[in-house]
Amino acid sequence: MIVVAQLLAGCAQFASEATTQPPPANTLRPGLLPDLALHHGDTLVLRYREHSAAMLMVARWHAQAPGSGAHVYHTARFEPADPQARIDSLQAAGAAPVRLLERGRWDAALRSVFELLVPPGSGEALLIAVHGRDVVVYRDSSAALRVQLHENKPPALKVTRPIGEQQFAEFALEYLRSAHGSDARLLFDLGDADGGTLLFFDLGGRQSVLLLREPGDGLAQASQPLGFALRLSDALVLRSHLLTPLLRPVTSVTRLLWLTTQTAGSLVPRPAALPDAPPPPVAKAPHMDAASWEARLDATVAEPRYRGAITPLIDGEAFFTSLVQAIQDARHSIDIRLYIFDRDDYALRIAELLKRRSAQLRVRIVLDYLGSVVAAQVPSVPAYQYAGDGRSPGSILDFLRSDSKIEVRASTNPWLTSDHSKVIVVDRSVAFVGGMNIGHEYRFTWHDMMVSLQGPIVGRLARDFEQRWAHAGPGGDLAFATASASERFEGDADRDDYADLRPLYTMTGDPQILRAQLAAMSRAGSRIWVQQPYLSDDAMIAGLIAARRRGVDVRVVLPSEGDSGFMNGANLVAANALIRNGVRVYAFPGMTHVKAALYDGWACIGSANFDKLSLRVNLETNIGTSDPRFAGRLERELFERDFARSRELLEVRSVGWSAYLASFVANQL
Repeated sequence: MIVVAQLLAGCAQFASEATTQPPPANTLRPGLLPDLALHHGDTLVLRYREHSAAMLMVARWHAQAPGSGAHVYHTARFEPADPQARIDSLQAAGAAPVRLLERGRWDAALRSVFELLVPPGSGEALLIAVHGRDVVVYRDSSAALRVQLHENKPPALKVTRPIGEQQFAEFALEYLRSAHGSDARLLFDLGDADGGTLLFFDLGGRQSVLLLREPGDGLAQASQPLGFALRLSDALVLRSHLLTPLLRPVTSVTRLLWLTTQTAGSLVPRPAALPDAPPPPVAKAPHMDAASWEARLDATVAEPRYRGAITPLIDGEAFFTSLVQAIQDARHSIDIRLYIFDRDDYALRIAELLKRRSAQLRVRIVLDYLGSVVAAQVPSVPAYQYAGDGRSPGSILDFLRSDSKIEVRASTNPWLTSDHSKVIVVDRSVAFVGGMNIGHEYRFTWHDMMVSLQGPIVGRLARDFEQRWAHAGPGGDLAFATASASERFEGDADRDDYADLRPLYTMTGDPQILRAQLAAMSRAGSRIWVQQPYLSDDAMIAGLIAARRRGVDVRVVLPSEGDSGFMNGANLVAANALIRNGVRVYAFPGMTHVKAALYDGWACIGSANFDKLSLRVNLETNIGTSDPRFAGRLERELFERDFARSRELLEVRSVGWSAYLASFVANQL
């Protein structure tokens, strides 16, 4: 294990040292702005001059089909290009010049659009996503327009209407067409500290592009390789494998034994059986009986049901709007349990809000140490730096503690196992459970889902937090055993919107989420609809195939552009096996991080992926319910919408040996 830590640290240090060498001669000085811009199709070229030297940068994106009529919003990065060759080729192709607009012009345009969106006396508070920042726009008692960052808004001010980034770009485009003409091409300097963010509008082509400089052009912050290497060694060696066996001997031994048995069982791959006959037509069978199914779950997983209200929060706009409001409204406590609290611009703004609230009430955060040190160090999406100085703290744990009263603990990682749950409890009266961590991609880029919960179910989740909090502290296993002996149930005993809700877990020696969903696959009579970012577990793949071959409508949504090339290969192998057996497989446009399933009328959502780590090894938290109201919303608001906007894969795709190797290794992870 020490060797693994040293290798990881060495690789990270080597990669970081590559970015800390003196910048090459063609880097741009921070704050330098282009003096010429040319546009053609899906390409924009920018020329920069300093003294007698000229440098070109090029950005490319996927242009929409001509004449489609709909506005398209893109993000793109620009990188160095050969000056004269690029200018000559674009001019020969009929490239059009772009009008460059100085700092302040975009702010004025923003203000004008805000004025149009919030008419006098409307009483609306709009949440508008503008270039990776959430702003709330409203009118005060004197009808004056007010604009504030979402996390800084007055707590009493409730958001009445959200406007997404692309939708707002459409409003802005229409305003600019009226102000500058229907065919103009405009390039705005957004006025950030280093001049690294520009906004391009092709008004005639009805497209807008947010342009970001590549990290390698000298604008990215130099990382701190030695600091990261020390934190990684501390996480894996000192804390997880030297101190943890002393403070948590039971945890260390049982996790090792359980991990060994699960690894031994997965070393021999179980390929999905090839069909010996075409799959049968989809049957019109009724849904399984909810009462008998829940009774079977009572025996299968031995986790009781709790009463509570459950509301889907699909995508970052819905979840983070609710989360920020809950944090602002909190009166007693905020308890957060996450795999990753990232170090990007958005995560730090949420961190600052929590810091302010910690001066007024108790804020506790327990983070998975490996997830927060490693996963946050290597971003899974480009690190957008829309504002601020572009700097990230070396450790989010230290940042949360600094100049605040936030209490922070880290769950250690014996044998590289993790606490992958995402559970937030506010005032012991409302909870959030699902797949989202706190970071920029969860708010703006990825498709993901959480649920909000109220009622007695929150008492159980609060007890879960108390146990994890105690376990991560100096008391270790002993404190875990004695934590929260009695559950605290908050809220009314029953309400009209309450339903039976069942918490499901992956725990050492008790893979409840796996058992429950395999049982649901074997019992479902009408449909199994699944959405997952990572699908590699052989048992789950076999269960889906067996259900389809008895006539069940089985559909699976996977990302078309996942965050891991390694897992993309494993997903492709799984997709081929499913398609061969008649399962309908859909490629979601971009990254979906949703972990949700419908088995007839039973819904299961949470933090668990369909891989070995989530289903058998790590700590995970899901919620299952047969409530028809929630299942109906999940059907309409998640699955039917995602089927419509995804591309169905009708034929198997050829894969190389690397994909099969990825599938085998993924089944061990």
